[in-house]
Amino acid sequence: MGRTCILTFIAGSLTLIIVCIDQSLNPAWIGESAKFSAAGAGLIFQSFVLFFWVIYFGAEEESYVKRSINGLTIPRTHVGASSHTGAAMGSSPHQQAARVAPGQELSSVAVAPMSEYAYKARALYSYEANPEDSNELSFAKGDVLDIVDNKGKWWQARKADGTTGIAPSNYLQLI
Repeated sequence: MGRTCILTFIAGSLTLIIVCIDQSLNPAWIGESAKFSAAGAGLIFQSFVLFFWVIYFGAEEESYVKRSINGLTIPRTHVGASSHTGAAMGSSPHQQAARVAPGQELSSVAVAPMSEYAYKARALYSYEANPEDSNELSFAKGDVLDIVDNKGKWWQARKADGTTGIAPSNYLQLI
């Protein structure tokens, strides 16, 4: 529905721009042709942008065109994304469950030590933070952690000693 509305507005805009380009490049006033030629050039550039948007919004979500265009964007980074891309050798099944497969979304958690901790959670299992990721928090089974927000797969947490970081939600149980 939304995609159709956007495409309709773009098509209307494109029609008006093409009419303006025609009027700018073929002015009825001969003495004003330089000004209108410059405006026409700008409108031509704007029409290229609108054609791009028609192609982008007209493509299906999983189409080659949409994936190619989205591939040109700067990828979103997630806190700790580099260390959560697969199961580590020799890790327990619980640690493997906490890891995220490539392409799977993580909830982006900003680690801010001065946040308000609204929840408490008990660690169901011990968790050893990846040494390559300074945002992860290690904890032992039975530890009680303060939690900022309990949405997503990784929660921002604080241990009793004051250290903060992110912890896998499937290792914790709210109390």
